[in-house]
Amino acid sequence: MYKFVNLGDFAQQVRTSKFDTQSKRSVSVFASSNIAGDGGYSVPTEFLDQIFMRYYNALLPYCQVIPASSGNISIPTDETTPWASSGIIAEWDDEGGVADQKKPILSLSEHTLRKLRVLIPATEELVSDSRAFDAWIPKAMNRAVTWKINDAIINGIGAARPLGIMNSGARIEVAKVTSQQAGTIQEGNILAMLERSLDPLASVWVINPGCYGQVSNLTSFDSGMGRLAGLPVIATDACSQLGQAGDIILADLSGYRVVSKGAAFANSAHLWFDQDMHAFKLTVRIDGQPILRAPTTPPNSGTTRSHFVSLAERV
Repeated sequence: MYKFVNLGDFAQQVRTSKFDTQSKRSVSVFASSNIAGDGGYSVPTEFLDQIFMRYYNALLPYCQVIPASSGNISIPTDETTPWASSGIIAEWDDEGGVADQKKPILSLSEHTLRKLRVLIPATEELVSDSRAFDAWIPKAMNRAVTWKINDAIINGIGAARPLGIMNSGARIEVAKVTSQQAGTIQEGNILAMLERSLDPLASVWVINPGCYGQVSNLTSFDSGMGRLAGLPVIATDACSQLGQAGDIILADLSGYRVVSKGAAFANSAHLWFDQDMHAFKLTVRIDGQPILRAPTTPPNSGTTRSHFVSLAERV
């Protein structure tokens, strides 16, 4: 058995043990000023203080976002409609009549926050030598998180992840037009989708960028305003490719509930102090799902309607 000589020897052994443990999780990839594509491009001649990047249209601002104070939250949800036969509904009555008594019908929407995280090691030299890198990295991390949230809102599987529109029981899928060619979007598709929307005037078109050529040729598309049938168009690669189900979605995103504790950005020089590395970390805790679990049938309508309407595949 090893015996410590003195307190200093004990402290040295603790330190050695700590760094032996950390070495099992040492930095495997990192941003560096020595390799151009890994960050070196951002340590430039003096005239360059910005790094240019693509921007991904965020769907989150259109959703119903509820701040959370804990990792699990239960939200009372009213899925009834004012035209239903039960729940809180109004009825005409005569003067002096006895009003029918009504009661709410609520369900609980359960949310467990899921962690979405980006961790970027970068050398001290890169951080100290590049003003552009220090200003750019939070934006780039935000872009990465935005893409993942967009993908979750559209395609989330619901198991340990948010439940996305395409996997939700609330989505309505509209059939293609008879004899419609593969990989096309026609005016008839747009009209059919509008007719199945629960609130078309509150909706937006969410499309794959590859659909834009088809959409821009429609007579209902306003190129000057960037609107289709009077509604905004949001392009995101989270949507399926042209011709597949989900390449174009008519979405009232206020019908999609997001619960979140927000985003936390941290910059530390201590995690890999012995390797002269800075650590940049962005963490988001979030969950989401459509408010309604199924389409509803309004009065004076022979079909169901929903917050989310997609077009069937055309392949």
